[in-house]
Amino acid sequence: MAKKRSTQFVSLLGALNRRYPELDDAEAAIVGKAIVVDGAVVVNPRSRVRQDAVIKVVEPKALRGARKLAAALDHFAVPVEGRVAVDLGAAAGGFTGVLIQRGASVVYAVDAGHGQLLGSLRQHPRVRNLERTNLAQLSTENVPDDVDIVTMDLSYLSIADAIGQLGELSFAENAELIALVKPMFELGLGELPTELTQCADAVALAADGVRRCQWEVLGSVRSPVTGSHGATEFLLHAKRKAGDG
Repeated sequence: MAKKRSTQFVSLLGALNRRYPELDDAEAAIVGKAIVVDGAVVVNPRSRVRQDAVIKVVEPKALRGARKLAAALDHFAVPVEGRVAVDLGAAAGGFTGVLIQRGASVVYAVDAGHGQLLGSLRQHPRVRNLERTNLAQLSTENVPDDVDIVTMDLSYLSIADAIGQLGELSFAENAELIALVKPMFELGLGELPTELTQCADAVALAADGVRRCQWEVLGSVRSPVTGSHGATEFLLHAKRKAGDG
């Protein structure tokens, strides 16, 4: 009788580095839920897998967020180098990562949840991890710098409601806002809107809310990347009105 071959197991990190040498940060990809092994997402960098396992790299949520913000910064020609940024709804850090890559002097990564920010960003010297922090808790105590850029990617809360909770922050002259408009949340719907007019209404509501809080809306653009379940999203650009720091 032929001897049955024993199953060989190897380090997932090692397997990734061998099979995907172009992957910049294999550990961050695993933690960011971008690695699928034999059809299942693996999130533990210390995992061991079968030597012949099928390993796939999928686009993580953080990377999708990064593409959205990068497109808006380019479209609206918003400079980041040397500026202080506050990233609201940071989650895994898609927006935060872009701001760091583009030279922000410091990024305050704010999220009501915890444990989501990628380890590479959590340990970055220019990132301040403000997890377990609600918008209403933000002030010059936990954000002592004058803020140049605010980015916003929130769920279950409209921009119109969120923007008014930033009154205790100190804004630099000509501070700018890039906010991701999610029509379902802006309109308070229980499902994704299907009509283009609803999307237009959502952008208008977000813009009105921003204006009421002393920001000048400069424009909006459709996101090149869809949201959850293929949702159409938009990016709104605004500038802080003079004298309202």
